[in-house]
Amino acid sequence: MASPQRSWSLSSLPLDMIEEIFHRTPAESLLRSKPTCKKWYDLIKNKRFIYEHLRRSPGRSLRTDERRFLRIDQTVQIMEPVTITRSEKPIPHELQPLENIKAMVHCDGLMLCMCSDMESRIVHLALWNPLTRRIALIQPSTRFTTSDHYGIGHGVNKYRDGYKILRFSDRRYADHYHCEADVEIYYCETSTWRGLNDAKVDWTMDLTCQGVSVMGNMYWLARRIVQMIIEDFILCFDFSVETFKDVCFCPLYNINNYLSCFDGDRLSFLQQDEAEPNIIEVWATNKLADDGDDVSFTKYFRVVNPDLPSLLFDYREMSSQPVYYIAKNKRIIAWCEGVVRDGDKFPICIVLYEIDEGGLRNQRVTELHYENDYVGTFLCGYVYVPSLVPLP
Repeated sequence: MASPQRSWSLSSLPLDMIEEIFHRTPAESLLRSKPTCKKWYDLIKNKRFIYEHLRRSPGRSLRTDERRFLRIDQTVQIMEPVTITRSEKPIPHELQPLENIKAMVHCDGLMLCMCSDMESRIVHLALWNPLTRRIALIQPSTRFTTSDHYGIGHGVNKYRDGYKILRFSDRRYADHYHCEADVEIYYCETSTWRGLNDAKVDWTMDLTCQGVSVMGNMYWLARRIVQMIIEDFILCFDFSVETFKDVCFCPLYNINNYLSCFDGDRLSFLQQDEAEPNIIEVWATNKLADDGDDVSFTKYFRVVNPDLPSLLFDYREMSSQPVYYIAKNKRIIAWCEGVVRDGDKFPICIVLYEIDEGGLRNQRVTELHYENDYVGTFLCGYVYVPSLVPLP
């Protein structure tokens, strides 16, 4: 006579064991699990659990890479590079119409969205979690303009210190209007702005770099002229002490430079000369430590191959910047616009590239546009890690 099989379910496990399993579960799956039972719902919405789950996200653990590419065209498109699967959702009405989206900055699964009104040249800010579909508009102290730059970050302990938004104009704007550069911080928990009147702005921003949030601080490509000598460097805003600081000089500077987060606690710098696209160089910093250690770039790897694609796309003089990240084993995963031949037609396509030290390993066209009036986007997309972080 066969012995009866013991019934078993995940719900029967101790809560601490369930929590450990959930820490290793993708955020999208956890969101779908919330309605399963009250015990799971209470755990998944708990802030302590949410931030521990975030701490174990890519770049801080060895689990499956959860980085995604996010792009907004007629819909919100999220591409999973590992499986090359794409999902689509409606664009939140706060971000419409489409042509008004200027740029986004990612921090902990939250997207700081800059939406410009082309007629009035006024910018609207929104904080958006694409996974939970929560969105909140940020009210200005006076007004936002297209001359502003923005960043998002937090203090040493984001769970207690809360998220902050930075708004500033650079030296180019101040010189044009014969005024001091404007710098202020928005505290999300209190919905208040504070001006940083002592902030010294003696640099101009690289207009192609919207900035990168790493470990709670913001980083940009910037330029300063000192005694007729041009200095290109990485500019940081430290949200813990609320001040700008120079981090390090850039590697050899040219027109096509792309800054990104690397391994969760470093910066990567990708260079490809438009006149010589058969060479790609990837530089990386050491860890961006909180103790003030010197930061510097070293060459991570170099790719030389005549068949390399040009990651900067120029169509009808509308340049589209690529979105990329550096994966394991010295691989570049990039999502870019390009042109392919389809009979007598040359449609605009969105291509997912995998490039390593040997050259182009894989490419997959993920989207085609045949419309004659298609002008593309300034940025093809954004690197995005889904999270359950609630809007502050």
